[in-house]
Amino acid sequence: MAITGGHEEAVAGLSFGCPYAEAVFSEAGVRLVNDDLASLLLDEHGGTYVLRVEGLKVMAAPGARAGSAVRLEVALPEGGQTAARVEAFAGRQRLALTPGSPPELTLRPHLTACHVPGLNLFVYAEDCQLELRPGSGQTLEITATGAFKNRRVPCREPDVVIHLTGPEMARLLSCLLSLARS
Repeated sequence: MAITGGHEEAVAGLSFGCPYAEAVFSEAGVRLVNDDLASLLLDEHGGTYVLRVEGLKVMAAPGARAGSAVRLEVALPEGGQTAARVEAFAGRQRLALTPGSPPELTLRPHLTACHVPGLNLFVYAEDCQLELRPGSGQTLEITATGAFKNRRVPCREPDVVIHLTGPEMARLLSCLLSLARS
């Protein structure tokens, strides 16, 4: 692990601070939120690109809220730091970036999931939508929605994981790059 921009960064991964993270799964009766600064790690595992949110705690879901969604606010370091980190990660992964990509994007990940320890619950959606758009200041807002299901599996720590293909990750990185340069 190396420290970059105040965040730990795996040699092959790309990490950003996540000042706001919330995953609400009304059907399962659980909610994951961050206490302090959560982190978003972008990485590759065996040809699948993964977005993983760590630093979450499990709470009961509010009864009044219907539906399920993951909402993230990702802090992007100012200046050229974000652009340089995105370009370096894309280069290591051999992902072609598209200059001038729009700062808003909709993707169809093949999995959005959450591990809920204590309940040994795995909440997942195989048919989901991921929306990215600029937030206030130097932030990126990410929202994942879909038809979430759940099943019991042993798990150790609460997290959210989103699986993307290589072309989807290239589009996401191009979006990040456009935001960093705007």
